[in-house]
Amino acid sequence: MHLIDWLIVGGLFAILVSSAVSTKKYTKSVASFLAADRLGGRYLISIATTMAMFGVITFVYYFEQNYQVGFTPYWWGFIEGPVMIVMALSGWVIYRYRETRAMTLAQFFEMRYSKSFRIFSGIIAFLAGILNFGIFPSVGARFFIYLCGLPQSFLFLGLELSTFHVIMLFLIFVSILFTFLGGQIAIMITDFIQGSFSNFVFIIIIAFVLLSFSWDQISTVLLDSQPEQSLVHPFHIGKESHFNFWFYVISVFIAFYGPLLWQGTSGYNCSAKNAHEAKMAGILSGWRYRVFLHIAIILPVGARVLLNHPDFSDFASGISAQLSAIAEPAVQNQVRIPLVIGHFLPVGLLGLLCAAMLAAFISTHDTYLHSWGSIFIQDVIMPFRKKPFTPKQHIWYLRFSMIGVAIFIYIFSVFFRHTQFIIMYCQQSASVFFGGAGAAVIGGLYWKKGTTAGAWSGMIVGMTLAVAGIVIKKIN
Repeated sequence: MHLIDWLIVGGLFAILVSSAVSTKKYTKSVASFLAADRLGGRYLISIATTMAMFGVITFVYYFEQNYQVGFTPYWWGFIEGPVMIVMALSGWVIYRYRETRAMTLAQFFEMRYSKSFRIFSGIIAFLAGILNFGIFPSVGARFFIYLCGLPQSFLFLGLELSTFHVIMLFLIFVSILFTFLGGQIAIMITDFIQGSFSNFVFIIIIAFVLLSFSWDQISTVLLDSQPEQSLVHPFHIGKESHFNFWFYVISVFIAFYGPLLWQGTSGYNCSAKNAHEAKMAGILSGWRYRVFLHIAIILPVGARVLLNHPDFSDFASGISAQLSAIAEPAVQNQVRIPLVIGHFLPVGLLGLLCAAMLAAFISTHDTYLHSWGSIFIQDVIMPFRKKPFTPKQHIWYLRFSMIGVAIFIYIFSVFFRHTQFIIMYCQQSASVFFGGAGAAVIGGLYWKKGTTAGAWSGMIVGMTLAVAGIVIKKIN
């Protein structure tokens, strides 16, 4: 990282902080802190939501997947298209959920089923969420260390400090600061700015990477694959053990079964002006998310060319030496792309990419801190209280809860040992809640005969199957 690169990062950071501070005066009630007073328009929500969903960890797990299987996931991803179009145009789940005016999914469960089911589902959603969220800081910190070429430790006032721990603490602190200042309003405004900035950066980075290689170099590397493990031909991935045909079929089912189930963006789920704006925001963010995926395909393809084409053998040998010094294979997979790109991009472009990734990290973390902290208070604590909080107390308890989530994810990231692809861990941990919640949501919104007993049965069976799948995988 050159001084110019650091100035670019610092400039964006200063804009984000000033924007977050300016929103503080608008946060005057619990509704504004939790749901931005339900005043969000479709364009604001679509850009901000996409950025919230596309954090550094999302980039890293797409980098892992696309380095492994090349262009094929892009082709297989198209099978989601018809399902997503039908869901978007019909307002599947989103429209009816927004009409309930519930602030969290568990609150809807109480409205539709019972208070005890709300408490149970809220606890499961919270536990699954923070376990899923727990690896985000460590993945993000490693990404920045290898992208920026930072040392593993440094001296400060005579003390040797771990760069990994310091970066995690700094990034979590910034994220919780944004959440503290203006709640959901600050999150939406800063995520919108970050999303708009990232649009331009990713276009520039994609153009630079594609112009840096000839199609002959790209095709030589991508066509040199093992039988039935093609990086180009979508029907020749039969022996691919991780990201094969069934992986994408399952993703289509999840897309239909799980709208709004993931409560990491619960603030956005209820921030629209009305149900129609929520539906239109869902349509726009769905398409925008798929445009964002281009950067997650182009960078791994460029990295594969740099590491495997004879024209770049000297470059590849230096990268391989650094990767071989990392003991954990799973961590090697995580840092391969940022390490390659950090050495490959010129001054200026590296700073732009680092700034965009900093924005991606903050946008996901402030959104998740807000969501899981809110869910703990709204769906785990408040149902047990006989006397409601005053508005001021309510906001401060929400803030304290978010601090607790921040402390947990830091500790979890310090001690958790990565042993598998990130996308596999994220889907396994999320499925503990996803497994049964989809039946309760879809049945509750679309079936008048849905009962409380049916909701309990679906949740318990889905959760049990998900946990059993995780245990069997570990034993195997």
